[in-house]
Formats: sequence, structure tokens, C-alpha cells
Amino acid sequence: RTRWGVQAAEGLEPRQRVLPLAPIDRTYGDRLLVLGDAAGLVKPTTGGGIYYSLLSARLAAETLGPALAADDLRRDRLAAYQAAWRRQLGSELRWQIVLRRVAQRLSDRDIDRLFDLARTDGLMPLVRRTATFNQHREFIVALLKHPPARRVLFRAAFA
Repeated sequence: RTRWGVQAAEGLEPRQRVLPLAPIDRTYGDRLLVLGDAAGLVKPTTGGGIYYSLLSARLAAETLGPALAADDLRRDRLAAYQAAWRRQLGSELRWQIVLRRVAQRLSDRDIDRLFDLARTDGLMPLVRRTATFNQHREFIVALLKHPPARRVLFRAAFA
């Protein structure tokens, strides 16, 4: 075992990989920016990270350009990177984390109820109207406003 708990070469046990599902507390430091999966910029609802990795790379480049030109890579200067991704992704990530936490508490019966709602009570039009591939906040808010779905989700959240 390595000090990270991951099997070295021989393959006697499977490698363990942990996917962060929430941002780390600080994604900048002196001469350092943390991007994408390493920063925890991953969709909590799906575990997908390509879109957020590309977005964080663009924001890092926008922060680093002026910092490099000024030869100033102190953390105070690089803090703008975290402020930028929080402005663009913060609300989206918070809503996805809320749904993830509630979904983890759903019983099999609750999941069956949500599938029944999808078949019988208008959830699919809600999905078509509000869901997008890389942003889920609008769908999550609409789902929580849908009375039958809200009942199932709140029952699980407060069980």
C-alpha cells in the first residue's frame, strides 16, 4: 500500500479512487491554483467533471494571465480564481449537493415512487423543460416545487 491507501504495482487488491463531490475549501495558494476534479469541481449529481474542468481551466488562465504579466503569483492575487469559479458555479454546486444528499437517503420505495411520478404525474415534461446536461439547478428547483415529488424528497430528507 502507498501512503494514500492505493495498491502499488502487484494488483493484489483493486485500486481505490475517491471522487470528490464538493469543492475543497481553498483552490488557490502562493504559486498554486487547483482545477477540475482535484478542486472538487465535479457535478455532485452525476460525478461528471469535464465541463467544470474546462471552465475552471479557463478561469485559471484568466487569473494567471495578468498575474504572470505582473510577476505576482502570491495567493492574494490568485484568490480571484476561486472568487470567479464560485460566482459561476457556486449556486449550481450547492443545489446539486442538496439533491445528492437527499437522494442518498431515498429508500427503494421512495425511488419507485419517483419513477411512478415520472410515468404518471408530469415529471418528464418538467425534465424536458428544465434539465440541461451541465446545469441541473433549474431542474432541481422545479423538482422541489412539484408537490408530489417534493413530498417524496422531503420525506426522505427528514426521515
